[in-house]
Amino acid sequence: MRRSELYALVWQTPLRHLGPNLGLSDVGLSKLCRRYNIPVPPVGYWTRLAVGKICVQTPLPPSDVDHEVQLPEKDTTAARSSDATRIQQVQQAFSRAKDAVVLQPIDVPPSLDHCHPLVAKTARFFQAIEREEAKLAVEAEEARRLRRPFFGAMSSHRMTLGRYTSGSGCLRITATLTHIDWILRFHEALIRGLIAGGCQVVAGRGDASNTVEIRRAGGAIRLNFSEQVEKIAQPKRQDFPFHRDEYRAVDGYKLKLESDWHVIARQWTGSREQLEQQLPEITRALIAFPEAEALRSKLVAEEAAIRRKQEREAAQAHNIAVAAEQARAQRREARENQLPAVGQSLATYHSALDVLSHLERIAGDQPEDDALRAWIALVRSSLKDPVHELADALRAEAAQPARTPWWPE
Repeated sequence: MRRSELYALVWQTPLRHLGPNLGLSDVGLSKLCRRYNIPVPPVGYWTRLAVGKICVQTPLPPSDVDHEVQLPEKDTTAARSSDATRIQQVQQAFSRAKDAVVLQPIDVPPSLDHCHPLVAKTARFFQAIEREEAKLAVEAEEARRLRRPFFGAMSSHRMTLGRYTSGSGCLRITATLTHIDWILRFHEALIRGLIAGGCQVVAGRGDASNTVEIRRAGGAIRLNFSEQVEKIAQPKRQDFPFHRDEYRAVDGYKLKLESDWHVIARQWTGSREQLEQQLPEITRALIAFPEAEALRSKLVAEEAAIRRKQEREAAQAHNIAVAAEQARAQRREARENQLPAVGQSLATYHSALDVLSHLERIAGDQPEDDALRAWIALVRSSLKDPVHELADALRAEAAQPARTPWWPE
């Protein structure tokens, strides 16, 4: 709508009532008015107006152009409302599931003896890296001793800022080797708590990356654990052509959900001591998340099904409307074609009568005109009034179950 039109509306209806009609909240409508320099009624304006006090309306500041104000589409507003309702339902389900979790004391084990298979596989992955690093260190030292270039400083494992990323079928961990033992023991304690809470911790299916799922109550979530590092400033060495930046592990970690959890996304950060203190809270949340995820997936699927149904119904209604319009067009065309034909038939009939009447006037009492009079009588007897023929045709058409396109609706 135009700027002047919106100005008139905001001074006729309170923003809290007008906003929803325009697909906005009262705050959103107020921001929109500020954007287009449209004054709105001050606080208390409608109360004073209701008791009969005189209220002065702030004039609309002049503008060279009566700008067009862009309002949200109705479908977009409905989608936002649906998203807000779904988010609230999922958050409530998460809170209920979390409050229902009862945990036994969780402690980080002193060793990885008899650990979970995923922890054991991840440990073997980082142990292989430790062996490779030790081998590279020996080769590098030998190269320095002999004063020759060393070309083996590049690791064959995937690295990010000096941290190694675990491989397929492992826990999703991005860390250095400095504190990997504690990181694995922390995961062991976490997995034990999750399993005790009714969760299933398995490697992700159909994915070559290191995705591990936590499943419960029909839902599933994925975790991502990373260690924080800082870069070490050091000069480049001439005898190391493939110089690699060095990073130092710091006592900082992040554990976050990796799935599409913008609804109730969560992450935990802190030092080793802080994460160990948060371990019961983290475990309760991770036990509750899959149940909320199952509800979220169900609500999303239901909304998608409703949208598909609405789209089918809209398409069907559109097809019906198109077919009805085509039928009306055919009827109009049939009627337009029929009327000239009826008029032509009547014109031909009356023209024939006029010709016969003129011939009758020409024919006299002479014997040679007997043949002319006989021909006129024969033709006149063979002529049929088209009005009667049309009436007979309409009576026959009315008796048929299927009407012609030109028939009245």
